[in-house]
Amino acid sequence: MRIFSDIESDGSVGSSVDLAGVRERIRSNLSGVGATIALASARGGVGKSMLAVNIAAALAMKGRKVAIVDADLNSPSVAAMLGMKPQRRHAMIEGIELAAGPHGLRIVSSDQLPGGEAPPISFVDDYDQINGNNAGEPVAPAPTRPVELSYREALSRILAQSQFGSVDFLIIDLATGLDRLYSVASIAALDGVLLLSQPSAQDTIAARHAMKIGRAIGAPIVGIVENMVGFNCDGCRAVRPLWPEGDLHGVAREAAVPILARLAFEPRLADSNDRGVLFVREYGSTPTGKVLADIANQVEAIVPAHPRAADTPA
Repeated sequence: MRIFSDIESDGSVGSSVDLAGVRERIRSNLSGVGATIALASARGGVGKSMLAVNIAAALAMKGRKVAIVDADLNSPSVAAMLGMKPQRRHAMIEGIELAAGPHGLRIVSSDQLPGGEAPPISFVDDYDQINGNNAGEPVAPAPTRPVELSYREALSRILAQSQFGSVDFLIIDLATGLDRLYSVASIAALDGVLLLSQPSAQDTIAARHAMKIGRAIGAPIVGIVENMVGFNCDGCRAVRPLWPEGDLHGVAREAAVPILARLAFEPRLADSNDRGVLFVREYGSTPTGKVLADIANQVEAIVPAHPRAADTPA
């Protein structure tokens, strides 16, 4: 089990004490990045990581240099979806070495960070408190004791220390929750935010909140993707709805945010995720494959990669 704490630690990287310094270190480290795009969702299970890897792959298949940060630190899935083995990276003095994925994709994920064996990573420092050990029982040896980090602090370290080099697009697959959007926007300049939602009434309410947050923090909303809007009915040759639909179109229209695509439920998409096979590569000619590629094209058109400050080796 991955345990996570949202308690800020005074004076550490990412804490409010030196937030300006953190922003500057991250800005400097991302100087070779053409555009930074965050994928966010208010609710879990909407397929955000699926969208992240397929958009990244579609861009890479066009010859773009793309890096992905799996910022779901407690439950990373990007590497597995790309068919990458959970190989631990070696610690490096100058930073975190990114893993090489298919089509030249470069990945940083909490399950590949330096340190120890493959057991789950924890972000809580007080081992005794978490385990109810207040009677002086033996505790875990120091090398296996977790380190207390807030989500923002952990993400700060990844963004400040990872060796991204020169890439056209950096895609940050955020953990679920709109508070995560606040966290990343407080430490890094985002060129765009892509929201993923479902067409239910509750998701529509959450999307409205997300767009308000985007405006408040100055993070431009690239657009919205609605996932699992229905399923293909072979008998009736139509897409049958899976959810009681909310008024997402009306909300998006009010906020002047485009709905980039509406994806029907596709069993092969779920299967490709589990097998670690890129859908846009294996099923690129299918209607869903074409929609995913089109989403990548739209994102690229709306948020073009700006000139990089340093053309360092990728």
